[in-house]
Amino acid sequence: MIAILLAAQAVPAGSVPVEIAVEQVAPVVIPQDTPVELLAPSEVSTASAKPGLIFKLRVNKPIIIGGKTVVPVGTPAFGQVVTATDSGGLGKSGRMTTKLVAIRLDRTEIPLEGETSERGTGAGSAGVAVLFTGVVGLFHRGNNAKIKAGEILTGYVARDTAVPANGAAASISAQPHP
Repeated sequence: MIAILLAAQAVPAGSVPVEIAVEQVAPVVIPQDTPVELLAPSEVSTASAKPGLIFKLRVNKPIIIGGKTVVPVGTPAFGQVVTATDSGGLGKSGRMTTKLVAIRLDRTEIPLEGETSERGTGAGSAGVAVLFTGVVGLFHRGNNAKIKAGEILTGYVARDTAVPANGAAASISAQPHP
């Protein structure tokens, strides 16, 4: 009898108890070696990039598994500068190596593999520069290596990764309890 009184006090008179159903959706696994197309929204250049720099990318084509988009276009991704050598005198070109790191989908990181190696366009050899321009040719700088804004980079998912299914947030339905 005490339990009934407590229950009666917990539910205001005239209201109907509500049952909340939480639907669990199984995660989707993105297989290792799934190709990923990424876009660099801004330039990364040896003029300012140093080894260790993390730079932003974004997913350029959706990742679709089983006919459903699990990683939409625009999802943030990241790369990292591994080596960077600025251009120098005598027409020396800049060089840069970068690696793809991960896509960040909500709270899930999808590890990536892939590497790029960029080299600035050179202006010819120092000997030719000195021969035709004299000592001034010694001060001619080469071009920086860069990933241009809008450039497409291709990588691959590094390992099988489970991600929430599209719309996997718990759906709550209010049903009156008889």
